[in-house]
Amino acid sequence: MSNPQTHRIAPPDGSREPLRANIFDAMTVANAQLTPLFPCFGAGAIVPAGAIMRGGEGVTYGQFFHTNSVDEVIIAFGAHGSLTDTGFVFVGANTHGVNSFLKNEEDPASFLVVVITQRQRVDEEQNEAVTIRCVKCKEIVAQISYDATPPPANHYADPDGERVFSTLVYSAEVAGKFNASEAARICKKCGTLNPPFPLERWGWNAYATQGRTVADARRALVQAAGGK
Repeated sequence: MSNPQTHRIAPPDGSREPLRANIFDAMTVANAQLTPLFPCFGAGAIVPAGAIMRGGEGVTYGQFFHTNSVDEVIIAFGAHGSLTDTGFVFVGANTHGVNSFLKNEEDPASFLVVVITQRQRVDEEQNEAVTIRCVKCKEIVAQISYDATPPPANHYADPDGERVFSTLVYSAEVAGKFNASEAARICKKCGTLNPPFPLERWGWNAYATQGRTVADARRALVQAAGGK
């Protein structure tokens, strides 16, 4: 029989304060898809992020592909007209397609609320990529690969420590480059002019802009209080 003492969760070490969140309350005020529920992304952190989808007339979410060197665990907390049922739990492939998961995006009765959770690595590299492929032949049209290795766990105890989820920032970047011109959306393999990616529906730009603004505001407050 195993010793129960070896399976006890260690007490908080001070690098991250204990927090809790209600997914339904959090997604009511979320400004982006894949909104982190907590502001800690350092080494060893458990990072749950919420996503909320709703169908409607003329609604389209498009599709992109995400590569992540750490596993993502998905839990559907509420769904209707979706490819996933309420309560469904699964682990995504390290490279996976991302869309609304709604069977009919123009159905206003269709919706999905999920939490996607990953655990940040400790003392190891972590890599991600965001890819947009041609709607016709699936060739890569736009892609960004980036180092997602988390900062030290105590990074977030620093008042000046950045608190943005890099996945959303780089997703906004690749979608922005894809949407910059028609030439950027033409597939070099089959010549198809791909439609613009519906960036505003995913909210990544808003998240990145508000993240920068909050970081600036935090520094301004520290300076006003007599800090460096």
